[in-house]
Amino acid sequence: MARSTKGRSTGGKDPNQLHIDWTGNARPPTPAVPPPEESAPAEARTGIADDSLPFDQHLPWDFKTTFPEPLPEAIEAGIVTDEDTEPENIRAIHEQHARELFAALNSLDVVLDARRRGVDPTTGLPPETSAGNERLKKMFATEPARLERWRQTLLDTYETAFGAEAADAFGKAIRARHAGIEVIGQSTATTPAKTVAAVEATPDRLFAERVSRQDRRRRIVARLPVPRPLPSAVTAGHFGREEDGRPVRPGPNEVRAITEQHADKLIDLLGSRDEVNFRHGLARYAEDFGQEAADQLEAYTRRQVQERSR
Repeated sequence: MARSTKGRSTGGKDPNQLHIDWTGNARPPTPAVPPPEESAPAEARTGIADDSLPFDQHLPWDFKTTFPEPLPEAIEAGIVTDEDTEPENIRAIHEQHARELFAALNSLDVVLDARRRGVDPTTGLPPETSAGNERLKKMFATEPARLERWRQTLLDTYETAFGAEAADAFGKAIRARHAGIEVIGQSTATTPAKTVAAVEATPDRLFAERVSRQDRRRRIVARLPVPRPLPSAVTAGHFGREEDGRPVRPGPNEVRAITEQHADKLIDLLGSRDEVNFRHGLARYAEDFGQEAADQLEAYTRRQVQERSR
């Protein structure tokens, strides 16, 4: 979302209202990749051969059941709120940052694999013209570095809330899991036992997580969502900062205005059959409000397009 420096605003379609950043300047879009998961297929991982993988990675925290505490100075500065220090919110912050870091690594895998095969990463096909060849060559020369900068920016943002030691460990944990390596935490859990039990990777839970989005969408009401912003999005300053530097936490009226503006843009994209940017817009919304809210927004916008075409 665009970063506002003027603090909070109220509802209504104010042109200065917080809104989705469609330019990709703040959070760069990624190439067409499968949904980010912890480990890519062995043949897609870059730089590590299967027979050279270590069995596990030992770190102070495993970032699934144990997490570092936010820095006291981050709490004092308002980067992390008292509400964010609740165990379930600390876990949610880490899950959101992990999704973005996995997306950066998966995107890098796709680009490097496409460069090796001489194909366009968005289509999987070689270019048909000399102009397309030149464009692809320029992209391969710059895109890996851009994705690495994106990954580092995500870790730098995390470091402002949890510190350099935690950021270093978190980065190692994400790379290890991306390569299929188990991460073992060495510190005591900062989350209560009931929270730890809730996130254990039991077969039933893993099966439930793999339920297709189509099945979930059938249970979604096609109504404009007004969700709570993700703690990680607030902490990262996705909604801007107050004059004193504290991150903006938009209220219900602001969220409704943001969502209405975003819905209008998505409806226009659907009307023009621009499915690629439509998906990109939904991904932006999910980064700040979660996948369930994005699914509801998608259902709402598709319903609006259907009704307008009657």
